[in-house]
Amino acid sequence: MLRLRVIPAVVLTALPLALPVAAQEVLEHKIPPGYQPEQNHDEKGLWLEVEEYEKAVRESALLVEDPEINNYVDSIVCRVAGDYCRDFRVYVIRNPGFNASMTPTGMMQVWTGLLLRAQTSDEVAAVIGHEIAHYTRLHSLERLRSVRKGMAAGTLFDLGLTILTGVQSPFGQAAAMLNLLSFSRAQEQEADLLGAQMVAEAAYDPHATYRIWENLLAEEEAAVVKREEPGLFSQTHPDAEVRANQLEDWVAARYGPPDAELWASDRHLEFLNRNYMTLMEDQIDTNRFGRTQALLERHSAIGVEPALVHFFYGEMFRQRAQEGDDQRAIDAYRHSIEDGQPPPGSYKNLGYLYLKSGENGLAQENFRRYLELAPDASDRAMIEFYLEEDDT
Repeated sequence: MLRLRVIPAVVLTALPLALPVAAQEVLEHKIPPGYQPEQNHDEKGLWLEVEEYEKAVRESALLVEDPEINNYVDSIVCRVAGDYCRDFRVYVIRNPGFNASMTPTGMMQVWTGLLLRAQTSDEVAAVIGHEIAHYTRLHSLERLRSVRKGMAAGTLFDLGLTILTGVQSPFGQAAAMLNLLSFSRAQEQEADLLGAQMVAEAAYDPHATYRIWENLLAEEEAAVVKREEPGLFSQTHPDAEVRANQLEDWVAARYGPPDAELWASDRHLEFLNRNYMTLMEDQIDTNRFGRTQALLERHSAIGVEPALVHFFYGEMFRQRAQEGDDQRAIDAYRHSIEDGQPPPGSYKNLGYLYLKSGENGLAQENFRRYLELAPDASDRAMIEFYLEEDDT
């Protein structure tokens, strides 16, 4: 397993906000586009270690290489960043958690779980704007320097895998990580408000800056009901509700009330439909069924293809395997097929469930349909074995 010795990247963290600054106040960037750090001893060492981390990210098996996903994220980053676009290197990381981060060298990471949780491209832009604001206000550099002072040279904390993959370290180390990655209240407020300004200037809906928080809070509430462990979001955002409310007040005062018609055109739904199988696969594998169900309900409400949503309901029930879940999974896969253009896996997993319940005729029927739709399936030999076994 690859171990990365890195400087912690900056995670979206939220401490309680102070009262919002006046809505008419315009926050300014502290550095110009094309900024280069001073090459003194302090920054030089920091930059070298960040570059080491970035190299490891480029070589990571978790790096998403799909051109469509990367182009989609890059286009939003550049639209929000404006003249800063050329200063950034964006890496999409395959991870079902909600996270985006940025180092003071201009390396940005976006986890696929963020793309899955956003309902619109405006919400993706809201998170991106927040991270860029941390960068242009020099919060990332200030935090990095603060972390660096408390550690010996060359031993900046072995947090690479935790940051990159979300895999939790032992409790003490994880707690230390969350502390290290926290910005001050003032910095969080500045990033929220400057990020909202950048989103609006890029012709995205500034109201999305608080809606994304509301969506995440709803997901966390579903997780609590299901007694699931807190996710990275709730660990790093203890007062997200306060933050969302204050940001909503500030955006409304500065930009007016939400106008659905003004922001009606959006391409995120099309993006989700084309990449849903990739994005949801990792979420299902988390076995956090409360969060998964909340996501599926939201995706159904915003218009994700019903065949895809029902397929993953089937996957969720099949993997949860509680009393009655086999029948729930069967019903979900059948709905996926009835909705039109189902993933081939709907037929395959129906076949397995029917085989399990002794309905061999239905199992064969669905296995054959699966092979018709996926003739080059990697598990073709196994499916043919079941078909031959039933014929004998």
